Amino acid sequence: MRILLTCQPITSHLVPALVPLARAAAAAGHQVAVATAGSMADDLRRHGVAHLPLPRVPGLAELRTDPALADEFGLPKVLMAPGSRTVEPVVARQIARAYAGPVAGRFAADLLAAAPDWRPDVIVREPAEFGGYLAAERLGIPHATVDIAPYALTELPVVHDAVNAQRVTLGLPPVDDPRHPHRHLLAALLPPRWYPPDLRLPTTRHYRVPVPGEEPAPAGDPGVAGAHDRPLVLASLGSLALTLPGMADLLPVIVRALGALPGRAVVTLGGQAQLAGAIGPVPENVTVVPYVAQAEVLARCDLFVTHAGYSAIREAVAAGVPMVALPVVADQPANAARVAELGLGRALPIEDLTVEATARACSAVLADPGYRSRVAALRDELWALPDLTRLVHDLTTLTRSSAPARNTGTVRR
Repeated sequence: MRILLTCQPITSHLVPALVPLARAAAAAGHQVAVATAGSMADDLRRHGVAHLPLPRVPGLAELRTDPALADEFGLPKVLMAPGSRTVEPVVARQIARAYAGPVAGRFAADLLAAAPDWRPDVIVREPAEFGGYLAAERLGIPHATVDIAPYALTELPVVHDAVNAQRVTLGLPPVDDPRHPHRHLLAALLPPRWYPPDLRLPTTRHYRVPVPGEEPAPAGDPGVAGAHDRPLVLASLGSLALTLPGMADLLPVIVRALGALPGRAVVTLGGQAQLAGAIGPVPENVTVVPYVAQAEVLARCDLFVTHAGYSAIREAVAAGVPMVALPVVADQPANAARVAELGLGRALPIEDLTVEATARACSAVLADPGYRSRVAALRDELWALPDLTRLVHDLTTLTRSSAPARNTGTVRR
């Protein structure tokens, strides 16, 4: 079977789930590649995953810095108002429509141009990337979604017209159901209990992404190695959120708050070592590092201070670690609210975040064993799910049931 994965050119959309899926598919003997912008070549090479570069798909840096591209795709010129730490809903909707509309059209055009040579049997995408859905529909092959952002389902009515416009451009009829992009398979990566009723579809199936076991900490990482007689807190705002305007200003607040706790803390900069210079004095019990192997470090942690990205929450649940969630953008506020609703941790708004409020929330979660108990229960449910080899098997089943509909001829664009 030939499996083509698609994702936006964003590391946090690629690495946590699509890379493990690519490896599982390759281990099962299937041909697999990730189709995305050329800017992701180094990431894919580092993870040993084949890359199908899409020549006309811009990288994230291009989209953010080229005004002509912003105009072409209908992207906002300004993400946040000066002094604000949040993206206004109207701006978020504009971004969503751009990615589901003109950006998806560019993706689909490149995918369709590559299809006669690559000959995919199934296309698997992440929910921010709609070009894979459009190309699969035009080719008459099945498609699936690896659900790295469950609350993206709530945006489908907002982007429905944009998706239909791209369908018409490709010679496909418009559809009435906004959830049509998930009509074959929606691969959820947390147990059913995580998902409120409006995020559950008839096509949803649940799987477990493998995470590293409790291996030794990376050499030379003093914030992780050493004695374990005091609580260990890991804090991360991810890699993408820290590139947004004003987000680095949260780092000194977090560092000082963790410095007020009795245990040890590690603050990671999402690979952006230059941000360390803007933090100021670092308390003795806090270590600031450019990057950590997050899933491995979480296995040793007592608390995770997180931006509430879905993949970060999934890794915390897999490690049985309670959270303090500081949501920044996109689906993160909804994820943080769900963390609080299920009793897995506490959520704090970042607009007026203070050292005192952050320290209080961390202390409260560390002091209450109920948080860890509830996360542990969800962890056990997660580990009872089938792993990604089952997802690969289910993709094979999709291709067999859809074989008569396949269109491998020249595609009109």
